[in-house]
Amino acid sequence: MTTVKKSTTGSVTAEFAVILPVVVLVVALLINIIAVGMQQSKLHQAAAVAARQLARGESTATITSAVTNMTTASTQVLTSTSGTWASVELTSPVPGPLGLFPALELSAQAKAPNQWTVSP
Repeated sequence: MTTVKKSTTGSVTAEFAVILPVVVLVVALLINIIAVGMQQSKLHQAAAVAARQLARGESTATITSAVTNMTTASTQVLTSTSGTWASVELTSPVPGPLGLFPALELSAQAKAPNQWTVSP
């Protein structure tokens, strides 16, 4: 009795060709998640700097310029002072993964003790 051997030549190549787009998509999503995390970190740092500047009595234009230098030009700055605290809220749009999904809206808040509790 003779058995016929089936050739498996090229089967690994075919399996790899099927899996490769999925691997590329997963890697692209991971890179985008890291980029969003880095943008969020920059936003928190910029909010802290802006809150300190506001607490020292800097102008809104100076604060907005500092935030724009640290993040992106599309970052929106909202400042407020109440009592002995100066607070800043930043919001910034971030493109969705691979440009296929809607943009994400990141935000960060920071507060600092007001340096001028009595006007200079």
